Amino acid sequence: MILDYHLDRDQPEDGGNAVSILRRLADNDHFNLVIVYTKGYGLAGGQISRVVNEIAIGLSSFDTRLAQHERASAQVRELLEGWEDSNQGVADRILSFIDDNLYLKIKSIKDSKIDWVEVGEWPELEAFKEFVRNGPPEAVDKFCGILKFSVSCKQESLKCKLAQKDFGKLDWDFEGVTGVNWIRTDRLFVTVVSKSEDPATLPSKLLSSLVRWNPEPHRLLMSKMRAELDERGVLAEGTVLDNQYLQAGWLQEYLTEDVYERQWKVHSTISRHWEGLGDSIRLGVTGFADRLAEYLIAEGRAEVVKQWYPRLSEQDVKSYLNSYVSSKVGVEGAYLTTGHVIRLDKCTGDGCFWLCLSPACDLVPGQKSSGWPKRLGDHTPFIAVELFPVKESDALKNAFAGNHLFLKVESKILCFSFTPPLSIKEDPLGEKISNPKWEQMFAGDQGRFSPGTQNITITRADGGNGELAFKKQSAQVVSHLRYEYALNLLNRLGSNLSRVGLDFIGYSGAVIPISQTELSSGVVNQPSANQPE
Repeated sequence: MILDYHLDRDQPEDGGNAVSILRRLADNDHFNLVIVYTKGYGLAGGQISRVVNEIAIGLSSFDTRLAQHERASAQVRELLEGWEDSNQGVADRILSFIDDNLYLKIKSIKDSKIDWVEVGEWPELEAFKEFVRNGPPEAVDKFCGILKFSVSCKQESLKCKLAQKDFGKLDWDFEGVTGVNWIRTDRLFVTVVSKSEDPATLPSKLLSSLVRWNPEPHRLLMSKMRAELDERGVLAEGTVLDNQYLQAGWLQEYLTEDVYERQWKVHSTISRHWEGLGDSIRLGVTGFADRLAEYLIAEGRAEVVKQWYPRLSEQDVKSYLNSYVSSKVGVEGAYLTTGHVIRLDKCTGDGCFWLCLSPACDLVPGQKSSGWPKRLGDHTPFIAVELFPVKESDALKNAFAGNHLFLKVESKILCFSFTPPLSIKEDPLGEKISNPKWEQMFAGDQGRFSPGTQNITITRADGGNGELAFKKQSAQVVSHLRYEYALNLLNRLGSNLSRVGLDFIGYSGAVIPISQTELSSGVVNQPSANQPE
């Protein structure tokens, strides 16, 4: 799309109408490429950077990370008032250091929390830091507080220009020498081009901006997949639906009357058709992916990774990889099933996280109508194995053994051991294998989640008072292992439960003392001439 920036004839210097159009495009479900073609300000094609800033601010929303708490702001104001006594106008000077460019750069930081000490070391803030350094000692001590105060005030002054809706993370860039620029939200890519440029050059200007943006390789790959699906989707659809036998069988499974089972069947049906679509477009994507990999390898593997992800810890990268391959993003289903990880409510320390390892067919609500499940009524029995928290470094060191889990719980990677870790005292040589700690539990309402949540109620046996009793408590399903990984652990649990006790006797090499009674009775065998005593 090509968009003129100054659309209001009555206010030729106002780009508000164009920003409103860009906001609607940013709120659209489709990704849009837009060239803003503008005369700029002043002379024809002048101050393009100002247009870029206005659009970037107009597509930004209020950032709570940049807002300072009232108490902290009051302390800074009090400090500035005292400083004003010796330096008139110091407050206005402090606020003037944060311009639109600096505000947008700070706002573009990806971290959930901003490291203000690190921001304060930016070259663009050297003059600000020097000004504070020449102030009173208490100002120097509170430099980060003053910096955040200035940024917070800048955001308040821009509040009327900010978008009311959050369009996702906003990135932007302006190269001062060439004028190549870009602004990007989740659904929108914008570049600003001066009307002093020939209209025939607009496609090449857009391409230059995309190159300057330099998207991550996997973003290119995903874009290619979307393009292939958009171009070949109808043909791919026909390939997926071609087998009537499969479609008939899947339809029979899909049209189940049980609402809880239907939710699972819907998920299964979507997964099967999505896999079919993926297989249909795979050929077109594979060639592109191979060319992309060949180009990047020529650039150098380490350099390529560092180019896009310079600050990521290698340990965290490995943990996230292990988490993704072994567990699903989010919790699937509407009731407790194999591979669900349960966290007990109001629990601290050990014994808080448990893994459901009963076979999936035994956990479908209403599936069992005889025997023990029938007598239990509304409760479903299931086997739960306790998960033991371990250090991330230890889990990665022994990841190949398949005894550790890497789970994303509330946006954090937590590492667990499937069996209780042995101490050095218990296993000095590191040769022993501990056994899983399992327990028979009972899920209320046949394991169904509470509406709109992943909360369940479980009942556990308790013999703390000498009498067997049952205690009910709330729990939440917080993670979900992929089925093949859950099946592997279920297999290991089954092997452990079916183990046979053997009468092997160990020997540590220690000398066993012999009593005088044994010697006098002649029970002890004397060593032969060829044996050491």
